[in-house]
Amino acid sequence: PTKELLRKQEDILYVQIFLGGDLTPNLKRMQQAATEMLDQFKNYAGDNIQYNVFDPFSIPDEQNQNEYIRQLEEKGIFSVQFFESASDEASVKYVFPFISINYRDSEISFPLIDRGTMPLPLNPDSDPSVSISLLEYNLTKAIRQITNEEKPYVAFIAGHGELDRIELNDIGGSLKVVYQVTQIDLEDDSTFEIPKECKALIIAKPLVEFSMQGKYVVDQYIMQGGNVMWLIDPVIAEFDSLLSGKGQFMAVDRELNIMDMMLQYGARINANVVQDKQCTHINVPVNNGDNFVMRPWPYNPILNNFNLNHPISKNVDAVEGKFVSTVDTIAVPGITKTILLSTSGLSRYLNAPARINFNIVDNKFAPTDEQYNKPNQPVAVLLEGPFQSAFKSLKPTATRLHQAGYGYQDGKFIEQSPGSKQIMIGDGDLIKNIVNEKGEPDMLGINYIERYIYGNKDFAMNCIEYLCDQNGLIATRAKEVKLRPL
Repeated sequence: PTKELLRKQEDILYVQIFLGGDLTPNLKRMQQAATEMLDQFKNYAGDNIQYNVFDPFSIPDEQNQNEYIRQLEEKGIFSVQFFESASDEASVKYVFPFISINYRDSEISFPLIDRGTMPLPLNPDSDPSVSISLLEYNLTKAIRQITNEEKPYVAFIAGHGELDRIELNDIGGSLKVVYQVTQIDLEDDSTFEIPKECKALIIAKPLVEFSMQGKYVVDQYIMQGGNVMWLIDPVIAEFDSLLSGKGQFMAVDRELNIMDMMLQYGARINANVVQDKQCTHINVPVNNGDNFVMRPWPYNPILNNFNLNHPISKNVDAVEGKFVSTVDTIAVPGITKTILLSTSGLSRYLNAPARINFNIVDNKFAPTDEQYNKPNQPVAVLLEGPFQSAFKSLKPTATRLHQAGYGYQDGKFIEQSPGSKQIMIGDGDLIKNIVNEKGEPDMLGINYIERYIYGNKDFAMNCIEYLCDQNGLIATRAKEVKLRPL
Protein backbone atom coordinates (compact mmCIF):
# COMPACT_ATOMS: atom_id res chain seq x y z
CA PRO A 1 0.00 0.00 0.00
CA THR A 2 2.87 2.43 0.69
CA LYS A 3 4.50 2.02 -2.74
CA GLU A 4 1.19 2.37 -4.55
CA LEU A 5 0.32 5.53 -2.61
CA LEU A 6 3.71 7.11 -3.35
CA ARG A 7 3.62 6.30 -7.07
CA LYS A 8 0.26 8.06 -7.35
CA GLN A 9 1.44 11.37 -5.85
CA GLU A 10 0.51 14.28 -8.11
CA ASP A 11 2.26 17.11 -6.28
CA ILE A 12 5.19 17.78 -3.96
CA LEU A 13 5.13 16.65 -0.33
CA TYR A 14 7.48 18.77 1.79
CA VAL A 15 8.58 16.82 4.87
CA GLN A 16 10.34 18.53 7.75
CA ILE A 17 12.08 16.53 10.48
CA PHE A 18 12.46 18.67 13.60
CA LEU A 19 14.59 16.13 15.45
CA GLY A 20 17.97 17.78 15.02
CA GLY A 21 20.95 19.15 16.88
CA ASP A 22 23.38 17.34 19.16
CA LEU A 23 21.53 14.07 19.86
CA THR A 24 22.13 10.98 21.98
CA PRO A 25 22.98 7.84 19.94
CA ASN A 26 19.43 6.45 20.19
CA LEU A 27 17.84 9.73 19.09
CA LYS A 28 20.38 9.90 16.27
CA ARG A 29 19.27 6.41 15.20
CA MET A 30 15.68 7.65 15.08
CA GLN A 31 16.66 10.66 12.99
CA GLN A 32 18.66 8.39 10.67
CA ALA A 33 15.75 5.95 10.35
CA ALA A 34 13.46 8.83 9.33
CA THR A 35 15.82 10.11 6.62
CA GLU A 36 16.45 6.58 5.32
CA MET A 37 12.71 5.92 5.16
CA LEU A 38 12.14 9.13 3.21
CA ASP A 39 14.97 8.24 0.83
CA GLN A 40 13.16 4.94 0.20
CA PHE A 41 9.93 6.88 -0.38
CA LYS A 42 11.71 9.01 -2.99
CA ASN A 43 12.45 5.83 -4.95
CA TYR A 44 8.70 5.61 -5.68
CA ALA A 45 7.53 9.23 -5.50
CA GLY A 46 10.59 10.79 -7.13
CA ASP A 47 10.85 14.56 -6.70
CA ASN A 48 7.34 14.62 -5.20
CA ILE A 49 9.01 13.81 -1.85
CA GLN A 50 11.34 16.51 -0.53
CA TYR A 51 12.63 16.67 3.01
CA ASN A 52 15.08 18.35 5.33
CA VAL A 53 16.19 18.08 8.96
CA PHE A 54 15.88 21.29 10.94
CA ASP A 55 16.55 21.98 14.62
CA PRO A 56 14.40 24.93 15.78
CA PHE A 57 16.97 25.67 18.48
CA SER A 58 19.55 26.36 15.76
CA ILE A 59 17.95 29.73 14.94
CA PRO A 60 20.63 32.16 16.19
CA ASP A 61 18.44 35.17 16.97
CA GLU A 62 16.63 34.51 20.26
CA GLN A 63 13.56 36.58 19.38
CA ASN A 64 13.14 34.83 16.02
CA GLN A 65 13.72 31.44 17.67
CA ASN A 66 11.04 32.08 20.30
CA GLU A 67 8.56 33.24 17.66
CA TYR A 68 9.26 30.17 15.49
CA ILE A 69 8.81 27.83 18.48
CA ARG A 70 5.57 29.62 19.41
CA GLN A 71 4.25 28.97 15.89
CA LEU A 72 5.23 25.29 16.17
CA GLU A 73 3.42 24.97 19.49
CA GLU A 74 0.25 26.41 17.95
CA LYS A 75 0.39 23.47 15.53
CA GLY A 76 0.79 20.96 18.38
CA ILE A 77 4.55 20.52 17.89
CA PHE A 78 6.22 20.71 21.30
CA SER A 79 9.74 20.24 22.60
CA VAL A 80 10.47 17.45 25.10
CA GLN A 81 13.21 17.06 27.68
CA PHE A 82 16.07 14.64 27.26
CA PHE A 83 19.08 13.92 29.43
CA GLU A 84 22.42 13.44 27.71
CA SER A 85 23.52 11.37 30.70
CA ALA A 86 21.35 8.89 32.59
CA SER A 87 23.17 9.71 35.84
CA ASP A 88 23.47 13.49 35.50
CA GLU A 89 20.16 15.34 35.65
CA ALA A 90 22.00 18.63 35.04
CA SER A 91 22.61 17.47 31.46
CA VAL A 92 19.02 18.29 30.43
CA LYS A 93 18.36 19.50 26.88
CA TYR A 94 15.31 19.88 24.69
CA VAL A 95 14.44 18.41 21.29
CA PHE A 96 11.45 18.44 18.93
CA PRO A 97 10.79 14.76 18.07
CA PHE A 98 8.21 15.62 15.38
CA ILE A 99 7.70 15.42 11.64
CA SER A 100 5.48 17.79 9.67
CA ILE A 101 4.25 17.31 6.10
CA ASN A 102 3.07 20.12 3.84
CA TYR A 103 0.98 19.42 0.75
CA ARG A 104 -0.52 22.21 -1.28
CA ASP A 105 -2.40 24.32 1.31
CA SER A 106 -2.50 21.65 4.03
CA GLU A 107 -0.15 20.65 6.83
CA ILE A 108 -0.11 17.66 9.15
CA SER A 109 2.32 16.67 11.90
CA PHE A 110 2.92 13.70 14.18
CA PRO A 111 5.37 12.71 16.96
CA LEU A 112 8.29 10.44 16.14
CA ILE A 113 8.38 8.85 19.59
CA ASP A 114 6.05 6.11 20.81
CA ARG A 115 4.90 7.30 24.22
CA GLY A 116 4.41 3.80 25.61
CA THR A 117 7.98 2.62 24.97
CA MET A 118 9.77 5.98 25.21
CA PRO A 119 8.34 7.67 28.31
CA LEU A 120 9.35 11.26 29.03
CA PRO A 121 11.80 12.66 29.83
CA LEU A 122 14.04 10.92 27.34
CA ASN A 123 17.48 9.66 28.30
CA PRO A 124 20.35 7.78 26.58
CA ASP A 125 18.65 4.45 27.35
CA SER A 126 15.32 5.40 25.74
CA ASP A 127 14.70 2.57 23.27
CA PRO A 128 13.58 3.83 19.82
CA SER A 129 12.97 0.39 18.26
CA VAL A 130 9.15 0.47 18.49
CA SER A 131 9.05 4.10 17.35
CA ILE A 132 11.16 3.19 14.33
CA SER A 133 8.96 0.15 13.61
CA LEU A 134 5.95 2.48 13.44
CA LEU A 135 7.67 5.03 11.22
CA GLU A 136 6.51 3.69 7.84
CA TYR A 137 2.95 3.33 9.12
CA ASN A 138 2.84 6.85 10.60
CA LEU A 139 4.40 8.49 7.53
CA THR A 140 2.15 6.62 5.09
CA LYS A 141 -0.93 7.33 7.18
CA ALA A 142 -0.11 11.04 7.33
CA ILE A 143 0.51 11.21 3.57
CA ARG A 144 -2.77 9.43 2.89
CA GLN A 145 -4.62 11.81 5.21
CA ILE A 146 -3.17 14.99 3.72
CA THR A 147 -3.55 13.92 0.07
CA ASN A 148 -6.93 12.20 0.31
CA GLU A 149 -9.54 14.61 -1.01
CA GLU A 150 -12.47 12.45 0.09
CA LYS A 151 -12.54 11.18 3.66
CA PRO A 152 -14.19 7.82 4.45
CA TYR A 153 -17.44 7.95 6.37
CA VAL A 154 -18.02 6.41 9.83
CA ALA A 155 -21.05 6.68 12.11
CA PHE A 156 -21.85 6.46 15.80
CA ILE A 157 -25.14 4.76 16.59
CA ALA A 158 -27.61 6.63 18.84
CA GLY A 159 -31.10 6.01 20.17
CA HIS A 160 -30.29 3.72 23.13
CA GLY A 161 -28.57 6.06 25.60
CA GLU A 162 -25.13 5.63 24.01
CA LEU A 163 -22.19 7.84 25.01
CA ASP A 164 -22.95 11.43 24.08
CA ARG A 165 -20.87 13.85 22.05
CA ILE A 166 -19.02 15.41 24.97
CA GLU A 167 -18.10 11.93 26.30
CA LEU A 168 -16.84 11.09 22.80
CA ASN A 169 -15.15 14.46 22.31
CA ASP A 170 -11.54 13.21 22.21
CA ILE A 171 -12.05 10.13 20.07
CA GLY A 172 -14.47 12.07 17.87
CA GLY A 173 -11.94 14.85 17.31
CA SER A 174 -9.24 12.35 16.36
CA LEU A 175 -11.61 10.54 14.00
CA LYS A 176 -12.58 13.78 12.24
CA VAL A 177 -8.97 14.27 11.15
CA VAL A 178 -9.25 11.06 9.09
CA TYR A 179 -12.96 10.43 8.54
CA GLN A 180 -16.28 12.11 8.00
CA VAL A 181 -18.05 11.41 11.32
CA THR A 182 -21.79 11.40 11.80
CA GLN A 183 -24.43 10.03 14.16
CA ILE A 184 -27.35 7.81 13.19
CA ASP A 185 -30.34 7.45 15.52
CA LEU A 186 -31.50 3.87 14.94
CA GLU A 187 -34.77 4.43 16.76
CA ASP A 188 -35.74 7.55 14.80
CA ASP A 189 -38.82 6.96 12.66
CA SER A 190 -36.91 8.19 9.61
CA THR A 191 -34.02 5.70 9.91
CA PHE A 192 -34.69 2.82 7.53
CA GLU A 193 -31.14 1.90 6.53
CA ILE A 194 -27.46 2.64 7.16
CA PRO A 195 -25.97 4.35 4.09
CA LYS A 196 -23.89 1.81 2.18
CA GLU A 197 -20.98 4.24 1.87
CA CYS A 198 -20.53 4.15 5.66
CA LYS A 199 -17.27 2.28 6.26
CA ALA A 200 -17.90 1.42 9.92
CA LEU A 201 -20.52 1.71 12.65
CA ILE A 202 -19.49 2.38 16.25
CA ILE A 203 -21.94 1.23 18.93
CA ALA A 204 -20.62 2.81 22.15
CA LYS A 205 -22.24 1.76 25.42
CA PRO A 206 -25.98 1.49 24.73
CA LEU A 207 -28.05 1.52 27.92
CA VAL A 208 -31.51 0.42 26.74
CA GLU A 209 -32.94 -2.23 24.45
CA PHE A 210 -32.65 -2.18 20.67
CA SER A 211 -35.94 -2.41 18.83
CA MET A 212 -36.42 -5.22 16.34
CA GLN A 213 -36.27 -2.77 13.43
CA GLY A 214 -33.05 -1.23 14.81
CA LYS A 215 -31.45 -4.68 15.00
CA TYR A 216 -32.61 -5.44 11.46
CA VAL A 217 -31.11 -2.22 10.08
CA VAL A 218 -27.71 -3.02 11.67
CA ASP A 219 -27.90 -6.65 10.52
CA GLN A 220 -28.60 -5.72 6.92
CA TYR A 221 -25.79 -3.15 6.99
CA ILE A 222 -23.41 -5.97 7.98
CA MET A 223 -24.92 -8.27 5.35
CA GLN A 224 -24.08 -5.81 2.54
CA GLY A 225 -20.44 -5.69 3.69
CA GLY A 226 -20.55 -3.18 6.53
CA ASN A 227 -18.27 -3.30 9.58
CA VAL A 228 -19.16 -2.76 13.24
CA MET A 229 -17.29 -1.97 16.45
CA TRP A 230 -19.35 -3.01 19.48
CA LEU A 231 -18.39 -1.49 22.86
CA ILE A 232 -20.88 -3.07 25.23
CA ASP A 233 -21.51 -3.07 28.99
CA PRO A 234 -23.81 -6.08 29.49
CA VAL A 235 -23.90 -5.42 33.26
CA ILE A 236 -25.14 -2.29 35.06
CA ALA A 237 -22.08 -1.30 37.09
CA GLU A 238 -20.92 2.28 37.63
CA PHE A 239 -18.50 3.64 40.24
CA ASP A 240 -21.00 6.37 41.17
CA SER A 241 -23.37 3.65 42.41
CA LEU A 242 -20.98 3.05 45.32
CA LEU A 243 -21.55 6.61 46.52
CA SER A 244 -25.33 6.41 46.34
CA GLY A 245 -25.40 2.82 47.63
CA LYS A 246 -23.44 3.38 50.85
CA GLY A 247 -20.36 1.61 49.62
CA GLN A 248 -21.96 -1.30 47.77
CA PHE A 249 -24.41 -2.15 45.00
CA MET A 250 -25.63 -5.12 43.00
CA ALA A 251 -24.32 -5.39 39.44
CA VAL A 252 -27.19 -6.81 37.39
CA ASP A 253 -27.81 -7.73 33.75
CA ARG A 254 -28.45 -4.89 31.32
CA GLU A 255 -31.07 -6.04 28.86
CA LEU A 256 -30.05 -4.74 25.44
CA ASN A 257 -31.74 -7.29 23.14
CA ILE A 258 -28.59 -7.69 20.99
CA MET A 259 -26.83 -10.74 22.42
CA ASP A 260 -28.78 -13.09 20.13
CA MET A 261 -27.36 -11.19 17.13
CA MET A 262 -23.83 -11.32 18.46
CA LEU A 263 -24.10 -15.07 19.08
CA GLN A 264 -25.15 -15.60 15.46
CA TYR A 265 -22.10 -13.62 14.31
CA GLY A 266 -19.69 -15.66 16.45
CA ALA A 267 -19.16 -14.11 19.90
CA ARG A 268 -20.94 -13.01 23.02
CA ILE A 269 -20.10 -10.44 25.68
CA ASN A 270 -20.80 -12.12 29.00
CA ALA A 271 -22.88 -10.70 31.85
CA ASN A 272 -19.99 -10.59 34.30
CA VAL A 273 -17.52 -8.14 35.84
CA VAL A 274 -13.76 -8.66 35.72
CA GLN A 275 -11.49 -8.31 38.74
CA ASP A 276 -7.79 -8.02 37.91
CA LYS A 277 -4.86 -7.68 40.28
CA GLN A 278 -3.13 -5.59 37.59
CA CYS A 279 -5.28 -2.50 37.99
CA THR A 280 -5.31 1.24 38.49
CA HIS A 281 -5.76 2.91 41.89
CA ILE A 282 -8.41 5.09 43.49
CA ASN A 283 -8.09 7.59 46.34
CA VAL A 284 -9.52 6.22 49.58
CA PRO A 285 -10.26 8.52 52.55
CA VAL A 286 -8.51 7.80 55.87
CA ASN A 287 -8.46 9.53 59.28
CA ASN A 288 -12.13 10.51 59.02
CA GLY A 289 -11.63 11.89 55.55
CA ASP A 290 -8.79 14.23 56.44
CA ASN A 291 -6.36 12.41 54.13
CA PHE A 292 -6.44 10.11 51.15
CA VAL A 293 -4.33 7.10 50.23
CA MET A 294 -4.07 5.23 46.92
CA ARG A 295 -5.54 1.75 46.90
CA PRO A 296 -5.80 -0.79 44.05
CA TRP A 297 -9.24 -0.98 42.42
CA PRO A 298 -9.49 -4.40 40.72
CA TYR A 299 -12.58 -3.36 38.74
CA ASN A 300 -10.40 -1.00 36.67
CA PRO A 301 -7.94 -3.43 35.04
CA ILE A 302 -4.78 -2.30 33.29
CA LEU A 303 -5.09 -4.29 30.09
CA ASN A 304 -1.79 -4.92 28.32
CA ASN A 305 -2.13 -8.61 27.45
CA PHE A 306 -2.26 -7.82 23.72
CA ASN A 307 -2.14 -10.08 20.70
CA LEU A 308 1.31 -9.06 19.46
CA ASN A 309 0.79 -10.71 16.08
CA HIS A 310 -2.01 -8.41 14.94
CA PRO A 311 -1.59 -4.82 13.68
CA ILE A 312 -4.52 -3.54 15.76
CA SER A 313 -2.95 -4.54 19.04
CA LYS A 314 0.78 -4.55 18.34
CA ASN A 315 2.87 -1.64 19.67
CA VAL A 316 -0.03 -0.22 21.72
CA ASP A 317 0.30 1.10 25.26
CA ALA A 318 -1.79 -0.43 28.08
CA VAL A 319 -5.54 0.23 28.07
CA GLU A 320 -7.46 1.19 31.22
CA GLY A 321 -10.75 -0.67 31.59
CA LYS A 322 -13.71 0.10 33.82
CA PHE A 323 -16.08 -2.66 34.97
CA VAL A 324 -15.01 -4.84 32.04
CA SER A 325 -16.79 -8.00 30.86
CA THR A 326 -15.28 -11.05 29.19
CA VAL A 327 -15.94 -12.06 25.57
CA ASP A 328 -16.52 -15.67 24.49
CA THR A 329 -16.26 -16.89 20.91
CA ILE A 330 -18.64 -19.40 19.35
CA ALA A 331 -17.84 -21.71 16.43
CA VAL A 332 -19.45 -20.30 13.28
CA PRO A 333 -18.52 -21.74 9.86
CA GLY A 334 -16.38 -19.38 7.79
CA ILE A 335 -15.75 -16.84 10.55
CA THR A 336 -12.19 -16.19 11.71
CA LYS A 337 -11.84 -15.12 15.33
CA THR A 338 -8.83 -13.24 16.70
CA ILE A 339 -8.44 -12.36 20.37
CA LEU A 340 -6.98 -8.84 20.49
CA LEU A 341 -6.85 -8.11 24.22
CA SER A 342 -7.12 -10.18 27.42
CA THR A 343 -6.92 -9.75 31.17
CA SER A 344 -3.70 -10.48 33.07
CA GLY A 345 -2.55 -13.79 34.51
CA LEU A 346 -4.05 -12.80 37.88
CA SER A 347 -7.70 -12.16 37.12
CA ARG A 348 -11.16 -13.56 37.63
CA TYR A 349 -14.78 -12.51 37.01
CA LEU A 350 -18.02 -12.32 38.98
CA ASN A 351 -21.18 -13.40 37.18
CA ALA A 352 -24.16 -11.05 37.46
CA PRO A 353 -25.95 -10.50 39.73
CA ALA A 354 -22.79 -9.68 41.71
CA ARG A 355 -22.28 -7.57 44.81
CA ILE A 356 -19.73 -4.80 44.24
CA ASN A 357 -18.35 -3.64 47.58
CA PHE A 358 -16.00 -0.75 48.30
CA ASN A 359 -14.30 -2.75 51.05
CA ILE A 360 -12.29 -4.63 48.39
CA VAL A 361 -9.75 -1.78 48.73
CA ASP A 362 -8.93 -3.15 52.20
CA ASN A 363 -6.26 -5.87 52.12
CA LYS A 364 -8.42 -7.97 54.45
CA PHE A 365 -11.14 -8.22 51.77
CA ALA A 366 -9.04 -8.13 48.60
CA PRO A 367 -8.80 -11.37 46.60
CA THR A 368 -5.66 -13.45 47.14
CA ASP A 369 -3.48 -14.54 44.24
CA GLU A 370 -5.01 -18.01 44.52
CA GLN A 371 -8.50 -16.51 44.13
CA TYR A 372 -7.47 -14.81 40.89
CA ASN A 373 -8.04 -18.16 39.20
CA LYS A 374 -9.41 -17.21 35.75
CA PRO A 375 -6.37 -15.81 33.94
CA ASN A 376 -6.08 -14.36 30.43
CA GLN A 377 -9.77 -13.76 29.80
CA PRO A 378 -10.54 -12.25 26.35
CA VAL A 379 -12.13 -8.79 26.51
CA ALA A 380 -11.77 -7.70 22.86
CA VAL A 381 -12.25 -10.02 19.88
CA LEU A 382 -12.10 -9.49 16.11
CA LEU A 383 -14.46 -11.48 13.86
CA GLU A 384 -14.00 -11.63 10.08
CA GLY A 385 -15.73 -13.44 7.26
CA PRO A 386 -19.05 -13.97 5.47
CA PHE A 387 -21.51 -13.55 8.36
CA GLN A 388 -24.92 -15.19 8.30
CA SER A 389 -27.83 -12.86 9.01
CA ALA A 390 -29.14 -12.89 12.57
CA PHE A 391 -32.60 -12.89 10.96
CA LYS A 392 -31.99 -15.95 8.81
CA SER A 393 -34.00 -18.10 11.24
CA LEU A 394 -36.57 -15.29 11.61
CA LYS A 395 -37.59 -14.91 7.98
CA PRO A 396 -41.22 -13.94 8.68
CA THR A 397 -39.95 -11.09 10.87
CA ALA A 398 -37.34 -10.14 8.27
CA THR A 399 -39.98 -10.15 5.52
CA ARG A 400 -42.34 -7.98 7.59
CA LEU A 401 -39.60 -5.44 8.39
CA HIS A 402 -38.38 -5.39 4.79
CA GLN A 403 -41.89 -4.80 3.51
CA ALA A 404 -42.26 -1.98 6.05
CA GLY A 405 -39.31 -0.23 4.37
CA TYR A 406 -36.45 -1.23 6.65
CA GLY A 407 -33.17 -2.41 5.15
CA TYR A 408 -32.12 -1.84 1.55
CA GLN A 409 -35.09 -1.57 -0.78
CA ASP A 410 -33.03 -2.07 -3.96
CA GLY A 411 -33.14 -5.81 -3.37
CA LYS A 412 -34.39 -8.58 -1.12
CA PHE A 413 -33.53 -9.42 2.47
CA ILE A 414 -29.81 -10.29 2.52
CA GLU A 415 -29.00 -13.61 4.22
CA GLN A 416 -25.17 -13.57 4.06
CA SER A 417 -22.50 -10.91 3.86
CA PRO A 418 -19.84 -11.00 1.13
CA GLY A 419 -17.27 -10.51 3.88
CA SER A 420 -17.32 -8.11 6.83
CA LYS A 421 -15.40 -7.32 10.02
CA GLN A 422 -16.70 -6.88 13.56
CA ILE A 423 -14.88 -6.08 16.79
CA MET A 424 -16.61 -6.92 20.08
CA ILE A 425 -15.30 -5.25 23.24
CA GLY A 426 -16.62 -5.90 26.74
CA ASP A 427 -16.15 -2.32 27.95
CA GLY A 428 -18.45 0.49 26.90
CA ASP A 429 -16.24 3.07 28.61
CA LEU A 430 -13.08 2.21 26.65
CA ILE A 431 -13.60 5.25 24.35
CA LYS A 432 -15.27 7.54 26.93
CA ASN A 433 -13.25 10.60 27.96
CA ILE A 434 -13.58 12.21 31.38
CA VAL A 435 -15.94 15.20 31.65
CA ASN A 436 -15.03 17.49 34.56
CA GLU A 437 -17.36 19.25 36.99
CA LYS A 438 -17.56 22.26 34.68
CA GLY A 439 -18.81 20.03 31.87
CA GLU A 440 -15.52 20.23 29.98
CA PRO A 441 -14.14 17.12 28.22
CA ASP A 442 -10.65 15.86 29.05
CA MET A 443 -8.20 13.58 27.22
CA LEU A 444 -9.23 10.00 26.55
CA GLY A 445 -7.15 7.60 28.64
CA ILE A 446 -5.84 10.16 31.13
CA ASN A 447 -5.69 9.04 34.76
CA TYR A 448 -4.74 11.82 37.17
CA ILE A 449 -4.25 9.48 40.13
CA GLU A 450 -1.76 7.34 38.21
CA ARG A 451 -0.39 10.40 36.37
CA TYR A 452 -0.48 8.46 33.16
CA ILE A 453 -2.20 8.56 29.78
CA TYR A 454 -3.31 5.05 28.83
CA GLY A 455 -3.48 3.79 25.25
CA ASN A 456 -7.29 3.69 24.97
CA LYS A 457 -7.38 6.13 22.07
CA ASP A 458 -4.63 4.43 20.08
CA PHE A 459 -6.27 1.03 20.51
CA ALA A 460 -9.71 2.35 19.53
CA MET A 461 -8.34 4.27 16.54
CA ASN A 462 -6.50 1.13 15.38
CA CYS A 463 -9.73 -0.87 15.65
CA ILE A 464 -11.65 1.65 13.55
CA GLU A 465 -8.85 1.97 11.03
CA TYR A 466 -8.71 -1.81 10.63
CA LEU A 467 -12.46 -1.93 10.01
CA CYS A 468 -12.21 0.81 7.37
CA ASP A 469 -8.88 -0.17 5.81
CA GLN A 470 -9.34 -1.42 2.26
CA ASN A 471 -5.67 -1.11 1.26
CA GLY A 472 -3.82 -2.97 3.99
CA LEU A 473 -2.06 0.14 5.33
CA ILE A 474 -2.53 -0.84 8.97
CA ALA A 475 -0.53 -4.03 8.36
CA THR A 476 2.60 -1.86 8.29
CA ARG A 477 2.08 -1.26 12.04
CA ALA A 478 3.17 -4.84 12.67
CA LYS A 479 6.52 -4.58 10.87
CA GLU A 480 9.65 -5.34 12.86
CA VAL A 481 12.70 -3.15 12.37
CA LYS A 482 16.12 -4.25 13.57
CA LEU A 483 18.40 -1.36 14.46
CA ARG A 484 21.81 -1.21 12.83
CA PRO A 485 24.75 0.32 14.71
CA LEU A 486 25.54 3.90 13.76
